[in-house]
This record gives sequence, structure tokens and C-alpha cells, in this order.
Amino acid sequence: MPVPPFLFVLGFLAAWVGHACVWTSALNHVYARPYPKAVLKVWRFTTGVVILAFPWLVVTIFNPRDLASAEYDASSDPFNGLWGRVVRGYALVCLVFGAVVFPAVTIYRLRRRPPAALVAEKTETLDLWAELGKEAVGNGRGVAVTRLPLNCVFRVDFTELTLALPGLPPEWDGLSVLHLSDVHFHGTPSLVFFERVLAEIETRWPTPDLVCLAGDYVDTDEHAAWIGPLLGRLTAREAKFAVLGNHDRHHDPDHVRAELGRAGYTVLSNRFDDPVTAPRVVVVRGVPCTVVGHEGPWFPPAPQLPGTAETAFRLCLSHTPDNFYWGQKNRIGLMLCGHVHGGQIRVPVIGSIFVPSVYGRRFDMGVFEGGGTVMVVGRGLSGKEPLRFRCHPQVIRITLKKGRVE
Repeated sequence: MPVPPFLFVLGFLAAWVGHACVWTSALNHVYARPYPKAVLKVWRFTTGVVILAFPWLVVTIFNPRDLASAEYDASSDPFNGLWGRVVRGYALVCLVFGAVVFPAVTIYRLRRRPPAALVAEKTETLDLWAELGKEAVGNGRGVAVTRLPLNCVFRVDFTELTLALPGLPPEWDGLSVLHLSDVHFHGTPSLVFFERVLAEIETRWPTPDLVCLAGDYVDTDEHAAWIGPLLGRLTAREAKFAVLGNHDRHHDPDHVRAELGRAGYTVLSNRFDDPVTAPRVVVVRGVPCTVVGHEGPWFPPAPQLPGTAETAFRLCLSHTPDNFYWGQKNRIGLMLCGHVHGGQIRVPVIGSIFVPSVYGRRFDMGVFEGGGTVMVVGRGLSGKEPLRFRCHPQVIRITLKKGRVE
């Protein structure tokens, strides 16, 4: 029986979306792993080619002229063998993903409620292209990309979150935390851009109680020299903490740690053989707090924390939100993350697409809560590729409030 052309077109489009979902999910998973750069680049290129090649596959295997013809003889189709059944089975899987799974997940994401921990959220945007013009661009990788239409790489969101955390010590009511991640120093945006952002932080949110940096500081060896003059400007009443990210691993991580240390930060890590970077108990407003750095999976192994006998509130800086369930198992009260940049490109209604996480789009940005752990995922301030669409760079100030008992 011939297939009506409009049904074929609808099925083709849905299957193509599903095909893209399958391969993008695999890409997200691969980019969340500590694989070599060369492997990641090849896999990303391959993914793009495979997604774009889907129409050729359909025309080759499901010749629309044959399917629409009353004279079509399936018995003479060369793709009726095992290979043809495999390809048709894959096409059916793609159709299900594109027509059912992807729309269902998108609807769920649009309808999900904010977590109970999120009391208030306020964002103001600073357009630094309007203020600085070409001075904001610099001379790093992707200069031409910065001026593509709709690229919002120079529109910085300053977000204020008020969180009510389970088990928050009463002494911490009103505690303020500056959360910053993914500055990706490499020349674009320029030094002038970052100086302006730091000046805005100092004016808008002077001297928080804690400053927490969640990794990815440099994309070249020489730009580690920017860490002190820029990030060293941030001050805190109680303490400043930092962890490294996956990009820092490729640019002399020990040197990056040293620069952060000279800038006044306590650099946390997974390394228990180093008492300087291992998890430790610090006193914040007179209350003990276990501060943990989780740089996995790029710097293994995962931190090992004391058992239930240790009762101090636990704060964790984790570069990737993929460690959220580790945080639940280890009774982390507040986890601060970056890495995924909100996807950098967000499509209307659908949201993010490419998110380097084993969980895909689940933890792309915002506040998440589960198992007694509250996680804040920032969109980061920059990126190796200076391209953002409907996804502004972000700096976050968190105010902790008491009032929840669980």
C-alpha cells in the first residue's frame, strides 16, 4: 500500500529529530568523560556528519518513490536482508525518540516546578558590548564568532538566589556566597571585559562571606597569568575556595593551583596525599563546615568522606553537576557546579541541546534538590568557543536562609 507523501515527510522529520537525539546523547556522554582531546574532536566531527547524513540514509534505504508507488515489490528490495532489517529497526527507534520520547522530555522540563529550596531568584543583565564595544573582544580564539547575529557572549547575567537549605546552622542565616565558574581565560573575551565584570561584582556584591570558584580558568598556558590580577580581586569575610576543571588539566594544573593559591584561594581537590588540598573542616561564622572539592572524573579518585559520625554541614565545589548523586550519598548540603555552560545554545521551547554530561540536559543550569542535597549549576562566565545563543554568561550570588526542617 503506498505511503501518503505528507505522512512520509512527517515520519522522516520525526525520525531525523530522534536520530539527532540519539547521537547528541552519545556526544554528551562522551564529552563528560576524561578522554583525550583528539578523541573528543574526532567524535564531535563524526557526530555532526552522521546527523547530517540522515536524509541520505533514508533516501537510500527507504526510497520514497518506491514506497509511494503502487508497483513497489518488497521482495525485490536489496535491503530486505539482515542489514536492511537492522537499519529499519534503527529507523523505528529514531521515530519513537523523535515522535514520543523527545517531546515528552521537553514537556516534562517545561512543567517541572522549582525546588523547595529556591526561595527567590532575581537576575539583572549587563550588556558589556554596548558599554565596551570592540574592547570587549580581545585577541583569542573565535574573535569572528563573537559578532555573529544573536550571539550574547557579552551580555552578563548577575543572578541573586535565596536558598533555604535543610539542616542549615542558625548562625548561617543570611550567609552570602559568590559562585563563579568557567572563566576560560584565553584572550576572548578580553582582559578589559573581565576587569569590568570584576568591578561590577565588587560594586554590586561587596565582600560576600564566601567566594567559591568551580573550575575551568584557562585555555592556554600563558593566560594563567590572568588569575591573580583578576580573580585575586575578589574578597571574602570568611574564606575563598576553588577547584579545577577539565580544561585546567591540559594547562599545567599544578601551576594553575599555585596561581589560585597566590590569589588567596584554598584550592580543594580529590588528592588525599596532599594535606593542603584535601577535604577539611573550616570554621564559618563560628560553626564547623566540611569543605570538599570534587574534580572528578578528570582528577580521580572521588573524595572519600567520614561516615555518619561527622555532623558538620558539608559544602562541596564540584566542577561538573554529574557528581550530584555522589553528593547525595555523601550527605553534601550544598554543591556548587559549572562545566555545562547551560548548553551555550538554547533553542526556544526546547532549551539546551549539547550538554557535556552523562545525564544529558538534566542538570544544564539552575537549582536542583534531592536526597538532602541542594545543587546550584551556573552557566559560567565564558567558554573556549565564544558563542552563546539565548544563554547569557552568569555570575551568581547565593544568600542562605534558615527555616526548613526535615
